[in-house]
Amino acid sequence: MRAEPPPGPLLAVALDAVGSCNIACRYCAESATQPRRRPMSEETLAAAWRLLFPDGRPRPGRSIHLGSGEPLLGLPLLHRLAALIERQDGSAAAGRPEVHLTTNGTLATPAVRDWLVASGWRVKISLDGPREVHDRWRVDRRGAGTWDRVAAAVADLAARMPERFSVTAVLCRGADPEAVFAAAAGLGVRRIELVPVAHRDPRVLPGRADVARYRRFIAAYARRCAAGEDPPVLIRFEGKVRRALGYGLQPVPCAAGRTFAGVGPDGALYPCFRFIGVDAFRLGAVADGLEPGRSAAFRRGAGRPWEERDPCRTCRAAPLCGGPCFAVAEMFGPGAGAPLPLHCAYVRADARAAVRLVRDLSRRDPERLLVFVPELRQALDGLAGAGGAGPVS
Repeated sequence: MRAEPPPGPLLAVALDAVGSCNIACRYCAESATQPRRRPMSEETLAAAWRLLFPDGRPRPGRSIHLGSGEPLLGLPLLHRLAALIERQDGSAAAGRPEVHLTTNGTLATPAVRDWLVASGWRVKISLDGPREVHDRWRVDRRGAGTWDRVAAAVADLAARMPERFSVTAVLCRGADPEAVFAAAAGLGVRRIELVPVAHRDPRVLPGRADVARYRRFIAAYARRCAAGEDPPVLIRFEGKVRRALGYGLQPVPCAAGRTFAGVGPDGALYPCFRFIGVDAFRLGAVADGLEPGRSAAFRRGAGRPWEERDPCRTCRAAPLCGGPCFAVAEMFGPGAGAPLPLHCAYVRADARAAVRLVRDLSRRDPERLLVFVPELRQALDGLAGAGGAGPVS
């Protein structure tokens, strides 16, 4: 069994800034599994900040995530966070934390977008495809579609901060992944995440035909990459390619409950923002950090590595997957920590296409694989600049 890295200090926190949302997505996982919460106070924000920076000094490698509910409902708190960050002058390498904000985009007015562009934060907007698909699922409180507002924000931010911007699309029943991908790409987006929905209603969940359509889509996407095209990056597929090349291999899918934690509005700590408010998964408090006993119990149970999950041990894609999302497995899976079979089908499709792409390019054009490992390209370029091998083209 591969040794798991020991839990270290918290390197990242996800802040549940508002605990609510201004729209009513028909498939919302949070409303199905989490209780209602109050907005986060400035005192809790300050405590979370001290958790990341206990001595008040910059520490490299820290990050802050804002994505539970709709964080733009809490702009004053976000401005307060920005002020805390501005006090830490310097680059991320010098200890300035990287901020990741996920929003539904409906509140991203021109003024808010100007602020986000200037902030240096990484921004992700949820866009579920072309108008007819998006407006079927992502509706406001009155049941009206939200495409117009969201698409305007997506197109603007994709043009103004392409390297810091991405889109996440949730694939529900009937969604054509090619059309979803094309809708985001048509708005200028260069980084796109396609995620199968997690839900209990079979009318929402993709069926066999949807999974088969995704397999064809991702296989065709991999062929485009192998042929030398430069399509927008599929974030999850990119991760599978990196792992197929040996980079980022881990026995778990993420650092939740280890070096990453969700912070509830009351200051309670959870493995990630998907568990916030669910008492069974409370791991501590911002004032004291993760409680060793609760944290260890999570790592042995709901957060255990894939090698300790019976369905994963026999799955050839498991090393490229790292095991199921802890929250999805616990909230929507069949039980006993088993992964959601639907999600496994999408992961296996990604893994199969990634392995084929790596094999193809390894034989025909191995240098193109550096696109998926930019840190290796930078290292090689650095060696070339220092008088080593010639530049990598």
